[in-house]
Amino acid sequence: MGLRSTLTALCLLVFVLTPGLTSGAQALAQTPLTFANTDEVPANSGIGVQLLDIPAAARNDPRAQTYIVDRLAPGVEIQRRIQVQNNTDSTQTVRIYPGAATISDGSFIGGNDPAVNELTNWTVIDRPQLELPTNTDTDVTVTITVPPDAAESEQYAVVWAEVRSLPTDGTNIIQASRTGIRIYLSVGPGNGAPADFDITSLTAGKDAQANPTVTTLVTNTGGRALDMTGELTLAGGPSGLSAGPFPLQQAITIAPGMSRNLMFTLDAGLPAGPWQATLTLESGLIEQTATATITFPDTGQSDAVTPEEQSHTLWVGLGVGGIVLAGALLWWLRRRRLSGQEAHDDRSGDGN
Repeated sequence: MGLRSTLTALCLLVFVLTPGLTSGAQALAQTPLTFANTDEVPANSGIGVQLLDIPAAARNDPRAQTYIVDRLAPGVEIQRRIQVQNNTDSTQTVRIYPGAATISDGSFIGGNDPAVNELTNWTVIDRPQLELPTNTDTDVTVTITVPPDAAESEQYAVVWAEVRSLPTDGTNIIQASRTGIRIYLSVGPGNGAPADFDITSLTAGKDAQANPTVTTLVTNTGGRALDMTGELTLAGGPSGLSAGPFPLQQAITIAPGMSRNLMFTLDAGLPAGPWQATLTLESGLIEQTATATITFPDTGQSDAVTPEEQSHTLWVGLGVGGIVLAGALLWWLRRRRLSGQEAHDDRSGDGN
């Protein structure tokens, strides 16, 4: 089971029950959970969830292997199975529910419970509560039904798996841990505007600790949210030096139409340059590469540099449809070649 396809319960919530409320009532002091966009998840820890169903057309898309990512026309229904795992040393009561989410300041944020939006109202869990023995797992079906009158939009939510403790002795505090699978749902006819982005500029700088940095401005020019990852390499430096690749320390989520700065922090002690910087960014199956000449300043930031060149790659797997299309193309070419040969033979026969 890969780290990319498994999310483990690392998120701790603190629920404060306010004294003086009537029996059964509670006031929850919560902090929305920000997804770290990372695959570095410890194995065998807490409650975990894993997406089991991946659409055939998206099986090569790393985002679709981890999240529920789809575009649906109004009136369409889909089902996705998820696996809930109890990796603790005791039986756990696990609550499964959908919660609204937003994209803000480059982060995908799961809202406080209860957090609702249109997407959560369209989402039904077939087993909303589980009694899960230690070191076991079970499957849960998530059904999303888009109403016939739904407006064209993109919406975000999370399917949460949550465990709560009893109040601590002498306090009104409940601790709860939850982990979830994101939902990115685009609604509208056809395939909609595809995902895409532009690398607008690169800026060399120094942070407060005098470490070299490179900041790039990325604009989401497509119709779907992006989860940006990538790396930066330096070449052609003083005395022919090269450095990297340097990974993006934290992936950034960018909503359609929005722009965000992504920062790479590099090794201290790198000479000022000039350097030939090559930046490679990707989200799902889309990859962009940009190059620019940069020089690190002594302090602060240098002027933004427009990339000298960019290349765009869309990685598409050869699915069943692609195989059929390739086969049909080969058949057509063969028929064309045979027809040409027959025509040539006929002309040769006439000449005799």
